Amino acid sequence: MFNEGNFSKISEFIYRKSGIYLELSKHYDKLYKFINAKIVEMELSDFRRYFYILRFDDKDGSAFQELMNAVTVNETYFFREHDQFEVLVNNVLPELDKKRSSNEPLRILSAPCSTGEEPYSMVLYLLEEANLVEKRDIEIIGIDIDSNVIKKAQDGKFSERSVHAIPPKQLQSYFKKAGFSYSLIPDLIGTVDFKVVNVFDRADIRKLGKFDVIFSRNMLIYFDDASKKEVAMNFYDMLKPGGYVFLGHAEYMSRIVSVFKAKKFNNCLIYQK
Repeated sequence: MFNEGNFSKISEFIYRKSGIYLELSKHYDKLYKFINAKIVEMELSDFRRYFYILRFDDKDGSAFQELMNAVTVNETYFFREHDQFEVLVNNVLPELDKKRSSNEPLRILSAPCSTGEEPYSMVLYLLEEANLVEKRDIEIIGIDIDSNVIKKAQDGKFSERSVHAIPPKQLQSYFKKAGFSYSLIPDLIGTVDFKVVNVFDRADIRKLGKFDVIFSRNMLIYFDDASKKEVAMNFYDMLKPGGYVFLGHAEYMSRIVSVFKAKKFNNCLIYQK
């Protein structure tokens, strides 16, 4: 039902809609299994009929959402690249706290947030630091194109692998163990606002408002140069003056756009508007 010619058509469609570039060698098998299963499930005659529905008859976007849920990768865990959380809490937020009016919250965006480990890591670091969350409001928003991972993030339940890097004392304080999974304590559920958002959907991005800090780690590696530039400039527009972007350690904003100023804190390179 599905062949390499079909892969070219649908990968181009995905690229136009999401900016994600799919390689034949890496993604063909996954798409092959998903699309053939959908053709059977929807009782369609062939790929052409499925592709027609995807392009012209997906009024609520649910078919495209299912497709994106199938192709995106969501591998993460708490305190991953922990030095960046330390810089956020010990350097960046105190600096912004002095610059911003005491009446306005400091706003942080996690994009993509996957199943919630990254933004909830920020919450745990802030609780341990204590001073910042006591003196002013801090809003954390997590966005992802995958609706499945957003639902999991909202549930606040995590695997043993997800929490393996959390020190035992904090794990005991902020989580309850149930079998082989860990649930955030009720007081922490809802401290992050999770939303399904495509970073290429400018209308939805604008609705999120302006931010003081954006975490976007290891997302740009999935984009080609044109898409990377588009996302980088979207982030620039979303940041308040003096705000910061955190990228993954293997990503360099200077290779994408020149509008940000690179700054280093304790060997951690971040980018300021």
